[in-house]
Amino acid sequence: PFLQIVLYSFLDYNLLNEGQFIGFKNYSKLFSDQVFWMTLLNSFLYILATPVLIIISLTLALSLRDAGRKNSFLRSIYFFPVITPIVIAGIIWRWILSEDYGLMNYILSLVGIDKLRWLSVYPVNLLSVILLTVWRGFGYFMMIFLAGLMIIPRELEESSMLDGAGKFKQVIHIIIPQLKPVITFVFVISSSAAIKIFTEIYILIPGTPMNNKSLVSFLFREAFERFEFGLSSAAGVILFIISLAFAYMNIRLMEKKWEN
Repeated sequence: PFLQIVLYSFLDYNLLNEGQFIGFKNYSKLFSDQVFWMTLLNSFLYILATPVLIIISLTLALSLRDAGRKNSFLRSIYFFPVITPIVIAGIIWRWILSEDYGLMNYILSLVGIDKLRWLSVYPVNLLSVILLTVWRGFGYFMMIFLAGLMIIPRELEESSMLDGAGKFKQVIHIIIPQLKPVITFVFVISSSAAIKIFTEIYILIPGTPMNNKSLVSFLFREAFERFEFGLSSAAGVILFIISLAFAYMNIRLMEKKWEN
């Protein structure tokens, strides 16, 4: 299938014809399309959700590290968004962020802040999608960090306490270095997923202009609304190359950082 998509990217193809070879014209058309560049930029901006996800999920994992009924209950509550179907989650957040009757604007009005157009004005609508992404994802990564924390010997922290190290120093100098592989893994998969974000945008802000959306949204429009399968295939190939290169750079940069 991947090789077939690469082939389609060199064709003028719309499912109704056999496809005419046009070389790199689809790629040339993409690179001259301002909307394509805007959606690509937005896809990179969605990566801002990654550090927020890591900080929140790691903080919760540290606070819920110890066994017990209370922590087990809280783990289940925090994991609940992960198992919530994305369509239901998107509808709920559309109600929360509604510009006329939403809970978020109501809370802002209580402290004297004017209503924000969460779902229709750029870049606020981009922030709304990031909020939904963080809400749905932090519980999943929290469980990954909890699994990583289980392999860290408690003796290291107990020894550091005898030397006068507080909780903050233990986290910085013991826990985080021990979690290097886990943090790298979370960073790579979360940032790669952010580049390919689609469903959250499709559900939460369907009516906004295309230049407010992501590259996958652009790909979807060209393929399934305009039936430009050659052009959408070219966008898909570019997205694949970017995702592959970004994942590789992430791994190399994170490894270099940990070595230092």
